[in-house]
Amino acid sequence: MSNELILSIDLGTSNLKSAVFDVNGKEVAYESLEYNLITPSNDIVENDVKQYWENLLILLKKISEKLGDRRKDVSVIGTSSQGETIVPVDKSGNPLCNAIVWLDTRTKIEAEELRKNFNVEKMYKKTGYPDVDPSWPATRILWFKKNKNEIFKNTYKFLLLEDFIIQKLTGSFFGEASVYSSTYYYDIVNFNFIDEVLNFIGIDKKKLPEVLMPGSLAGNLKEEITNYLGFNKNLKVVIGAMDQICGAVGAGNVYNGILSETTGSAFAMVVTIDKPIFSTKYNLPCTPHAIRGLYALMPYSSTGGMVLKWFKDSFCNEEAKDAGKNIYKILDEMAEKVSPGCEGLIMLPFITGAFFPEYNPDARGVFFGVSINHKKNHFIRSILESLGYMMRKDLEIISKLGLNIDEIISIGGGSSSSLWSQIKADICQKNIKIPYYTECALLGSAIMAACGIGLFNDIKQASSSFIRMKDVFYPNKYNFMIYDTNFKKYLNIYENLKNLF
Repeated sequence: MSNELILSIDLGTSNLKSAVFDVNGKEVAYESLEYNLITPSNDIVENDVKQYWENLLILLKKISEKLGDRRKDVSVIGTSSQGETIVPVDKSGNPLCNAIVWLDTRTKIEAEELRKNFNVEKMYKKTGYPDVDPSWPATRILWFKKNKNEIFKNTYKFLLLEDFIIQKLTGSFFGEASVYSSTYYYDIVNFNFIDEVLNFIGIDKKKLPEVLMPGSLAGNLKEEITNYLGFNKNLKVVIGAMDQICGAVGAGNVYNGILSETTGSAFAMVVTIDKPIFSTKYNLPCTPHAIRGLYALMPYSSTGGMVLKWFKDSFCNEEAKDAGKNIYKILDEMAEKVSPGCEGLIMLPFITGAFFPEYNPDARGVFFGVSINHKKNHFIRSILESLGYMMRKDLEIISKLGLNIDEIISIGGGSSSSLWSQIKADICQKNIKIPYYTECALLGSAIMAACGIGLFNDIKQASSSFIRMKDVFYPNKYNFMIYDTNFKKYLNIYENLKNLF
């Protein structure tokens, strides 16, 4: 057992990542590869999944080369995946078109059709989602039926991105319950498909993969891939969970009452609970946890760290030329020169719409209070602060459910920024804890994969072996006074603009 290695894949929106861990949770190898989406208009976001798969193979080849002679010690591959991204495939698993990415909002009309034809409150108690969003795969299948009927008729299976990659790795068609929770055609209480929705969108269960529980064995890695990468011929593949759930596992958020937050491309909180909570007053999304019997409340926004990436790509070409430094480190240093509150500059970060609790796909980003004294540094810091305001708004709603949160485990790319972590602590007036290993979606899927082949008895045991905390950021009460004023303005700005989007 001591020599065995666990390979983890994180199927991100703008990044593919992979890491290898030993059975003590130590990272042995890591690689990442940035991926550009296809965005011909402000409501269309697609993924060339053929290229995505080729990029994954490139990534795995680099990992294999890094491992050298130890590549034969890899005994299992685990997955972590974005949700909602859907791709129709033929019988061989080949895509019939680009995948429609979860950020895409072209299916607003179809979302409204589902909303009108189903009792939203009753559906909330089945799906865990209190409204119909254009990102839900049910809306996309209905869109294919109406707008791309040839593809709709020729589709053998409508797969989500994780399913597509599992099929490419193993040859089998499997999905997984936490990712399927946001399809709007999967019941998270009874763990089966919702026939009424399937009938409405025009498909039956044969058009979908079998849905397994998180951490289930999906099969062996295909022989040709094993040979190409030089891995052990008996290498297993375990289907993991939605990236936010994997991140929670990798952060040690595996007990009732713990809260973790991820600032990756998206922003999400995971509050672990011991039974589903369906609050029609506050409309918090609820999804299955990786641990059977547990659930998670999961307020999230489609644009988290992606707002900073958008600003970096659009306005920071000069800074990116400094080859000796990580561009995000440079942005941090620029933002650190600005005082808390950005001298009145406030951002609404909804560049691809607002999800919880606004549920407004038409919402867009806003910089408010721009003055002649504001420089690029101010805009960068205002982005960091906007995510803090989003967090505080979510936390206030969580507290109204009687869930008292004293501290937050912060993970994902955003947690590597000490400035951002301190901003969040100051705005929310909560301790922010940072694990030693912050790529927690990778670590979480590795933990689940290790349990899936019996290297550990259960996820809690593996989690306690793998995870240690590194830093704690304590809230500054003086800064809170400044942020509190801006937070109230942040809320008012959205309320006054929401009908103009």
